[in-house]
Amino acid sequence: MNQDLTKGQAKFTSFNHPLMQAQMWSMPELYEWQREIIEEAASPGARVAVSTNNESGKTRILVPLIGLSVLAAFPGATVFSTAGAEEQVRGQLFKYLAGIIRPHEGAGWSISASDLTVTAPKIRGLKSRWISRVPRDALTIEGYHGGWEKDDKGEWCWCPVCVIIDEAKSVDAAVFEAAWRIDPDFLFVISTPGEDAGPFFEAIAPDTLDGGIKHDPDGLWHYRRKISWRECPHLLTPGKLARREKLIEKYGARSSFIKSFLEGEFQRQTDENNVFTDTDLERVKLAMRPRANYNPGKKFAGLEFSGGGDEQPIMILDGDKVVYGKVWREEDTDKLAQNFLIDLRRFEVKPQNAIADNGGIGQAIIDNMESREYRGIVRYMNNQDPVSRHEYADRITEDHWRFKEMLRLHPEIQLQDDPVLMKQMRQRRFIMDDHNRVKLEPKRNHRKRTGESPDRLDTLIMTFSEWKPPKKEEKKTEYHSTIEEEARKKRGEGAQAAFGWIKKQPDMARMMVNHTQKINVK
Repeated sequence: MNQDLTKGQAKFTSFNHPLMQAQMWSMPELYEWQREIIEEAASPGARVAVSTNNESGKTRILVPLIGLSVLAAFPGATVFSTAGAEEQVRGQLFKYLAGIIRPHEGAGWSISASDLTVTAPKIRGLKSRWISRVPRDALTIEGYHGGWEKDDKGEWCWCPVCVIIDEAKSVDAAVFEAAWRIDPDFLFVISTPGEDAGPFFEAIAPDTLDGGIKHDPDGLWHYRRKISWRECPHLLTPGKLARREKLIEKYGARSSFIKSFLEGEFQRQTDENNVFTDTDLERVKLAMRPRANYNPGKKFAGLEFSGGGDEQPIMILDGDKVVYGKVWREEDTDKLAQNFLIDLRRFEVKPQNAIADNGGIGQAIIDNMESREYRGIVRYMNNQDPVSRHEYADRITEDHWRFKEMLRLHPEIQLQDDPVLMKQMRQRRFIMDDHNRVKLEPKRNHRKRTGESPDRLDTLIMTFSEWKPPKKEEKKTEYHSTIEEEARKKRGEGAQAAFGWIKKQPDMARMMVNHTQKINVK
């Protein structure tokens, strides 16, 4: 056999097929759709694209099973995998791979989390390897090609290449083009869906899927499929169902988040990505109705310093009620700082409870206010990291949803009746970022769409960003004994007190003294 033969073909057998290797790699019992995807991805010359909901097992099961099976079945094979983010590779995929490889390290398998490589034991003198990268330059992945190699007996064998693109929605077209140039023996592309544009969307072409599946042996992609959460039994337990029902209520059934997270569907311009759902707005209406009483408590203030003619609102919260709100349009920042300080001092808001927008011109105005002996203002940064980093892109987005949760849990909250604020709530939308996290629509896009900036809403969110419900005074319940009351009545009638017939037990010290005295007498 000559080395310059035409391209070989890697073909799994019934003995080394990934479905046969699943047990060796400690995989759970596969669902029927997972088995079908594995069979298609393991077919000779496979070109497979799959769109899935979150938590379907793509990075934990499907990607490791395909990649490790190629290494084990074909001596000298190369698996190259990439993803749209370093965390997807290092923090997730290689975390799972390390757990799978660990029991096999004595048999020659090794993994390097720092180098992002997996190495298989030598078979016929040839080693297979898995290399994972998030390339900044797509040209760096074009050097991986299958080829003929001599084994330790001098016989030629084909060493295939498998290319895996995980979280493909965040991978640009250049990486897809590089994958086509490699012409791999196996190409497996999988991701939760993103926007309805880009190379991954074009690969799936969801509008052409018949019932979510498309077999096309003569097409660019031989097999395409969409998976939703209803096809994942592990997500249909009572606890998981309850959580997903709450998420649907939280974001809306036709929002981009729910469509991507649960349904495996791509985001559309027509998605109902409203931050405040109809249920939320009903709660806002209730909070804006005038009520006679409220629970005073700790005072907070929110300050917005927009420029360019936008509104510059201040809101002051006392306990569970917004007791003051005013909107300025002041070009003189020194005068604006004075105006805010007058209100803050009038309502006796402490500097550490004044939350102010530190972006844009805000930083200079806060400096101005602090130079006037009002030091310690909370400098609010919209792009700060949120607490729930896997769900929200930044702090301001998370605080919007925290405020909605406050309205749900604390119907005693009172807001000022403000039609402009209500309109801004109706208009506020969100998008999904590259990591499938919820993010507020950028202000410039909001302004272009609505003609105004949502400054009153931002001020309200800042005002409540540090809020906790005021503690209500609890009256101590006095213990009431009916037996004791009955005894008192009888004592009043001259009767013996309750248990009065019982002789008092003498204390031990007195007993010892009496005993000593008796001995001395004797």
